Amino acid sequence: MSQSASISPSLRQDLHWVSVFLRAAFGSLFLIAAISKVPGGVAGTVGYYRGLFEHSLLPHFLVTLHASVIMFVEFALGAWLLSGYRLALAWKASALVLLSLAAGMVFAGKFDVASSNYIYLALSLGGLVTSRFDRWVLAGAAERDAEVSALELGHGAEHARAR
Repeated sequence: MSQSASISPSLRQDLHWVSVFLRAAFGSLFLIAAISKVPGGVAGTVGYYRGLFEHSLLPHFLVTLHASVIMFVEFALGAWLLSGYRLALAWKASALVLLSLAAGMVFAGKFDVASSNYIYLALSLGGLVTSRFDRWVLAGAAERDAEVSALELGHGAEHARAR
Protein backbone atom coordinates (compact mmCIF):
# COMPACT_ATOMS: atom_id res chain seq x y z
CA MET A 1 0.00 0.00 0.00
CA SER A 2 1.42 3.41 -0.91
CA GLN A 3 1.75 6.35 1.45
CA SER A 4 -0.65 8.21 -0.79
CA ALA A 5 -3.27 5.47 -0.47
CA SER A 6 -3.01 5.49 3.32
CA ILE A 7 -4.50 8.99 3.46
CA SER A 8 -8.27 8.99 3.80
CA PRO A 9 -10.34 10.69 1.11
CA SER A 10 -11.71 13.23 3.60
CA LEU A 11 -8.21 14.21 4.76
CA ARG A 12 -7.13 14.41 1.12
CA GLN A 13 -10.07 16.77 0.46
CA ASP A 14 -9.19 18.92 3.49
CA LEU A 15 -5.54 19.16 2.41
CA HIS A 16 -6.70 20.22 -1.06
CA TRP A 17 -8.64 23.11 0.48
CA VAL A 18 -5.76 24.07 2.77
CA SER A 19 -3.56 24.31 -0.30
CA VAL A 20 -6.13 26.31 -2.27
CA PHE A 21 -6.65 28.84 0.52
CA LEU A 22 -2.93 29.19 1.23
CA ARG A 23 -2.37 29.83 -2.49
CA ALA A 24 -5.11 32.47 -2.51
CA ALA A 25 -3.77 34.11 0.65
CA PHE A 26 -0.14 34.22 -0.44
CA GLY A 27 -0.89 35.00 -4.07
CA SER A 28 -2.96 38.00 -3.02
CA LEU A 29 -0.35 38.98 -0.38
CA PHE A 30 2.42 39.07 -2.97
CA LEU A 31 0.27 40.89 -5.54
CA ILE A 32 -0.90 43.54 -3.08
CA ALA A 33 2.66 44.05 -1.82
CA ALA A 34 3.81 44.55 -5.42
CA ILE A 35 0.92 46.86 -6.31
CA SER A 36 1.63 49.01 -3.25
CA LYS A 37 5.15 49.61 -4.61
CA VAL A 38 4.01 50.69 -8.07
CA PRO A 39 3.34 54.39 -7.24
CA GLY A 40 6.91 54.90 -5.97
CA GLY A 41 8.37 52.60 -8.59
CA VAL A 42 11.76 50.97 -8.34
CA ALA A 43 13.41 54.27 -7.33
CA GLY A 44 11.00 54.69 -4.42
CA THR A 45 11.56 51.13 -3.23
CA VAL A 46 15.34 51.54 -3.48
CA GLY A 47 15.13 54.78 -1.50
CA TYR A 48 13.02 53.14 1.20
CA TYR A 49 15.38 50.16 1.46
CA ARG A 50 18.46 52.41 1.61
CA GLY A 51 16.97 54.35 4.51
CA LEU A 52 15.90 51.19 6.29
CA PHE A 53 19.27 49.46 5.92
CA GLU A 54 21.50 52.52 6.20
CA HIS A 55 23.14 51.37 9.44
CA SER A 56 22.89 47.62 8.90
CA LEU A 57 25.69 45.18 8.16
CA LEU A 58 24.27 44.35 4.73
CA PRO A 59 26.31 45.62 1.78
CA HIS A 60 24.67 48.54 -0.04
CA PHE A 61 24.89 46.82 -3.44
CA LEU A 62 22.93 43.85 -2.05
CA VAL A 63 20.26 46.12 -0.55
CA THR A 64 19.96 48.02 -3.84
CA LEU A 65 19.77 44.80 -5.87
CA HIS A 66 17.02 43.33 -3.66
CA ALA A 67 15.07 46.59 -3.69
CA SER A 68 15.35 46.85 -7.48
CA VAL A 69 13.81 43.45 -8.15
CA ILE A 70 11.44 42.82 -5.23
CA MET A 71 8.38 44.43 -6.86
CA PHE A 72 8.78 42.27 -9.99
CA VAL A 73 9.45 39.16 -7.92
CA GLU A 74 6.29 39.78 -5.87
CA PHE A 75 4.20 40.20 -9.03
CA ALA A 76 5.65 37.00 -10.47
CA LEU A 77 5.23 34.95 -7.29
CA GLY A 78 1.65 36.14 -6.78
CA ALA A 79 0.66 35.17 -10.31
CA TRP A 80 2.62 31.91 -10.13
CA LEU A 81 0.98 30.77 -6.89
CA LEU A 82 -2.48 31.67 -8.13
CA SER A 83 -1.91 29.78 -11.39
CA GLY A 84 -0.84 26.61 -9.61
CA TYR A 85 1.78 25.85 -12.27
CA ARG A 86 4.58 23.67 -10.79
CA LEU A 87 3.13 24.50 -7.41
CA ALA A 88 5.78 22.89 -5.20
CA LEU A 89 8.48 24.91 -6.98
CA ALA A 90 6.41 28.08 -6.60
CA TRP A 91 6.19 27.45 -2.84
CA LYS A 92 9.95 26.88 -2.62
CA ALA A 93 10.61 30.15 -4.45
CA SER A 94 8.12 31.93 -2.19
CA ALA A 95 9.78 30.52 0.93
CA LEU A 96 13.16 31.70 -0.30
CA VAL A 97 11.88 35.24 -0.89
CA LEU A 98 10.10 35.30 2.47
CA LEU A 99 13.29 34.11 4.16
CA SER A 100 15.24 36.94 2.50
CA LEU A 101 12.65 39.46 3.70
CA ALA A 102 12.66 38.08 7.25
CA ALA A 103 16.46 38.00 7.45
CA GLY A 104 16.59 41.52 6.05
CA MET A 105 14.29 42.76 8.79
CA VAL A 106 16.57 41.17 11.39
CA PHE A 107 19.52 43.09 9.92
CA ALA A 108 17.41 46.27 9.92
CA GLY A 109 16.58 45.75 13.60
CA LYS A 110 12.84 45.39 12.87
CA PHE A 111 12.32 42.28 14.97
CA ASP A 112 8.53 42.59 15.11
CA VAL A 113 8.33 42.63 11.31
CA ALA A 114 10.91 39.82 11.09
CA SER A 115 8.79 37.74 13.44
CA SER A 116 5.75 38.16 11.21
CA ASN A 117 7.83 37.29 8.16
CA TYR A 118 9.04 34.09 9.80
CA ILE A 119 5.41 33.16 10.45
CA TYR A 120 4.71 33.76 6.74
CA LEU A 121 7.69 31.55 5.95
CA ALA A 122 6.29 28.74 8.13
CA LEU A 123 2.89 29.05 6.47
CA SER A 124 4.48 28.93 3.02
CA LEU A 125 6.14 25.65 4.01
CA GLY A 126 2.65 24.44 4.89
CA GLY A 127 1.72 25.35 1.33
CA LEU A 128 4.61 23.27 0.08
CA VAL A 129 3.52 20.27 2.15
CA THR A 130 -0.10 20.47 1.01
CA SER A 131 0.66 21.31 -2.63
CA ARG A 132 0.62 17.67 -3.74
CA PHE A 133 -3.05 17.42 -2.70
CA ASP A 134 -4.09 20.50 -4.69
CA ARG A 135 -6.23 19.48 -7.65
CA TRP A 136 -6.62 22.98 -9.12
CA VAL A 137 -3.25 23.33 -10.75
CA LEU A 138 -1.94 23.91 -14.26
CA ALA A 139 0.12 21.10 -15.80
CA GLY A 140 0.39 19.47 -12.42
CA ALA A 141 -1.58 16.25 -12.90
CA ALA A 142 1.17 14.43 -14.81
CA GLU A 143 3.82 15.52 -12.31
CA ARG A 144 1.61 14.50 -9.37
CA ASP A 145 0.81 11.12 -10.97
CA ALA A 146 4.52 10.49 -11.56
CA GLU A 147 5.28 11.36 -7.91
CA VAL A 148 2.56 9.01 -6.64
CA SER A 149 3.81 6.22 -8.93
CA ALA A 150 7.36 6.73 -7.64
CA LEU A 151 6.10 6.56 -4.05
CA GLU A 152 4.17 3.38 -4.81
CA LEU A 153 7.18 1.76 -6.48
CA GLY A 154 9.52 2.80 -3.68
CA HIS A 155 7.10 1.65 -1.01
CA GLY A 156 6.61 -1.68 -2.77
CA ALA A 157 10.37 -2.17 -2.95
CA GLU A 158 10.65 -1.50 0.79
CA HIS A 159 8.03 -4.20 1.50
CA ALA A 160 9.84 -6.67 -0.75
CA ARG A 161 13.13 -6.04 1.08
CA ALA A 162 11.44 -6.39 4.47
CA ARG A 163 10.16 -9.87 3.58
